[in-house]
Amino acid sequence: MRPLSRKRLRILKVFALLSQIRWYNILLLIFGQYLTALFVFAAPGDRLEAFADGGTHMIIWASALVLSFGFLTNSFYDLEADTINRPKQTAFERLVSKSTSFRVATLLLVCGLLLSFTVSLRAFLFFSAYAAGLWLYSHKLRSIPIVSHMSAAILGMLPFFGISVYHHFLSLHTLAFGSLLGVTLFSRELLKDMMMYKGDIIVGRHTVASEYGLDRTRFALLISNSLAWVPAFFTKGLFSQEAEIGIVLILILLTISNLTTLRSTELRALRWAHLGYKLVLIIGVLTIPFL
Repeated sequence: MRPLSRKRLRILKVFALLSQIRWYNILLLIFGQYLTALFVFAAPGDRLEAFADGGTHMIIWASALVLSFGFLTNSFYDLEADTINRPKQTAFERLVSKSTSFRVATLLLVCGLLLSFTVSLRAFLFFSAYAAGLWLYSHKLRSIPIVSHMSAAILGMLPFFGISVYHHFLSLHTLAFGSLLGVTLFSRELLKDMMMYKGDIIVGRHTVASEYGLDRTRFALLISNSLAWVPAFFTKGLFSQEAEIGIVLILILLTISNLTTLRSTELRALRWAHLGYKLVLIIGVLTIPFL
């Protein structure tokens, strides 16, 4: 086998770093925040003005940079279990050394905080606390069952809360929709426990699946899925017809994904269910303009 050229190796390292950062989640976050700022917070006649607002861009990109820092930090702590659960992807991501990943994570954090500081001191303090929360999740909370799942869901939704505060916009229907996506993120963490069960058992990580077993994790998924219908049902009159269609699609796909976990313990089936969760989040983002 011919050795890789330096140029090709550098390109592979860039892709490996993007994989560690979970670039698809970052892009979805950026896209969702822009849709929220332009279609939820701004009136139809003020969208051009909202897009021209520099603070909106700073808040969105600060969120993306700080969350990227969080993903990189999490990859440090998950390395041992990830080597067992997804060896090929982990081996690819390890093309980038730990020292390089650490320097990039630090740079992303500093850039994110500087961007937030250009908006206001309050934004800087918010994102500083957010970064601390991301580190605390990776360092400590990740190994506490249920608390880790709630923390992941809250941290996933906080950037949207940040931009809501910046635009001074909070309403019942947006909180209800955010609760639906928050429950989705919580359920997704339970599913990831099942997917990572083998590695977590070997390295001794405390998760719902490793501590209470796969059957109880499936039961928790059913409870979580049932709770997802609550905010949508009691606030359905507040949404437009298009938004209601999106919410129904989310709930149906969420239910199908969870039922998939009941029928099989094979990793392939769990991956299909995980793909369903990714589609749920995409549909959720695409529903934002109709809220």
